[in-house]
Amino acid sequence: MLIRCFFYISLTFFISCSFLNKNKVNKDSNVVIEKEITDYLDKKPLVKMRKTPCFGRCPYFEVSIYDDGLVVYDGMKFVEKIGKYSSFINKKKVALIEDYIRRVDFFSFEKEYDARVTDLPSVIIEVNYQNKNHKVKGRYRIPEKFKMFTKFIDNILLEIDSWDKAKN
Repeated sequence: MLIRCFFYISLTFFISCSFLNKNKVNKDSNVVIEKEITDYLDKKPLVKMRKTPCFGRCPYFEVSIYDDGLVVYDGMKFVEKIGKYSSFINKKKVALIEDYIRRVDFFSFEKEYDARVTDLPSVIIEVNYQNKNHKVKGRYRIPEKFKMFTKFIDNILLEIDSWDKAKN
């Protein structure tokens, strides 16, 4: 059982790493206006996902997806894009995210799936939907539906063709 859990966790993070390597930045477009991102500082994102570091080379980044389609990414370590980037997804993809929140019954997840294991990275997902907020930390013995939601968000990011680098 322990080996199977470790396999699923490892698989999730290898997939995440491949997403980060395939998603290229559009170098012709350096259009991010700081005002756009700072306008969202007081607004809660629909989904915020953070992948934490481990003792190895685990991807360490955070992404926020807003209900109007703005996507804000902050790559910290062991990712192709280091720093802040932004992009947009269309309303249909936002609706797909909302549908997936309902399908996996996100608000029924426990707040934490953890153990006394220090080297495993975590995935922390916060959802703000229909006037409800729920934050889940997944590190160990993560439910399959939570893993599916994580992969779903990774795939949404993978489909973004153009990222604009923020001026810090």
